Amino acid sequence: MAGRYSSAGTPFGVIDLGSSRLACLIAEPGPDGLPNLLGQAIHAAEGIRAGEITDMSRFATALGRTVDAAERSAGITINTIHIVTPAGQPQLLNQLAEIDLGDTVIGRRELRRLAARQSDISAPPGSVVCQRQISEYLIDGLGQISNPRGMTGKTLAVAFSELTLSQASHANLCAAVQHNHLSAGQLYHSAAAAGLSCLSDDDRELGTLLIDCGGGTTGLCLYSEGRLRHVSTIRMGGQNITRDIAKMLSISTADAERLKAIEGTVMPAFNMLAGTRQQHVFPARGDNFVLSGTMREQDTITLASGQTIARAFLSDIIRTRIEEIFEAVDGQLLQSGLRPAASYNLVLTGGASQLTGLCDLATAHWQKPVQIKSPQIIPGYENQIAGASFAAAVGMAIFVQHLLDTPAEQRAFRLSTQSMFGRLQRWFKENL
Repeated sequence: MAGRYSSAGTPFGVIDLGSSRLACLIAEPGPDGLPNLLGQAIHAAEGIRAGEITDMSRFATALGRTVDAAERSAGITINTIHIVTPAGQPQLLNQLAEIDLGDTVIGRRELRRLAARQSDISAPPGSVVCQRQISEYLIDGLGQISNPRGMTGKTLAVAFSELTLSQASHANLCAAVQHNHLSAGQLYHSAAAAGLSCLSDDDRELGTLLIDCGGGTTGLCLYSEGRLRHVSTIRMGGQNITRDIAKMLSISTADAERLKAIEGTVMPAFNMLAGTRQQHVFPARGDNFVLSGTMREQDTITLASGQTIARAFLSDIIRTRIEEIFEAVDGQLLQSGLRPAASYNLVLTGGASQLTGLCDLATAHWQKPVQIKSPQIIPGYENQIAGASFAAAVGMAIFVQHLLDTPAEQRAFRLSTQSMFGRLQRWFKENL
């Protein structure tokens, strides 16, 4: 993959590193904050499990093939790829940077000084800062200021949050990219990126917990008052359900995956609210199979081996793991000092969210309405890949477009100096 080029305003690439498949989008900046999609590709994931690289050679090869297929689809080449991943033990840290003003009117120079002071704040040992997000500016301790330019005071501060990833995970991802003669651009958490493509401005303002149900992981992100408040990753997902089915039914993983996709459902055998048995239960969302007749408690499924099992038994296997994931969601929030999931608006997305009956089970589990949302459609490419499986990839493309649209002095507050954009920004601050 030689002969690549990249410059401001030219096409850019985004890759979603899932545990079951890799998805690459190539886009160019478009109007209204939405990129134009030029090409795309998906490839089975190899050398990765629960979001973390387990075999560098196999993973780098799969990554290269995915990018190459997307380039052929777009008819162009790129030299930088932006990464979205659930890996790296993500954390969101609150920080504060401050400078003295001496009653100087705040202008571009003062904002550059503040951005430089912000960049001097180091990440915790073993972590890498990937993204920064401004919460508010403060002048002499008075906050809730969105734009301090033209104001005066003795001190200027910025409260911001930093998204950090494990240094080892970050280094391994960058190494895999470099094996394919590419440069690693921005890195972002998959659930946080999915929130950009699936949630409306109202969702992000009112307080919404998005649960990104992936193959090897389940990502969480919490938005409130328009800002990202929490990100985390649970190392369980759709692949765990597949392995549960394979173990319980003594069948191959491939047969278990096919059984889950075609016949799998989490429709309960009991009405979870009333405690009564139901004979006809049809899900509100996510049909992924067609019933041959009326569903009954005695309904059976014939496996590839000829063995016959009750459909309710398959549902029990799936539901047990899903309920464990839901309990882990609440546990993760409580461990982070947040309220339980039921305290927020709840949204499901991701490939595993399409499992039949999942929305109904989540509604019953948390005793409140739960929505399944897919990413908004971005323009520019006919017959494009769509659906909840690509929420993170589409969200990352929107994120990169937003960075390109951000004024240079504001971009300095958003980027880590370890990123490509961040290194350029630091050079300009130090030399101009």
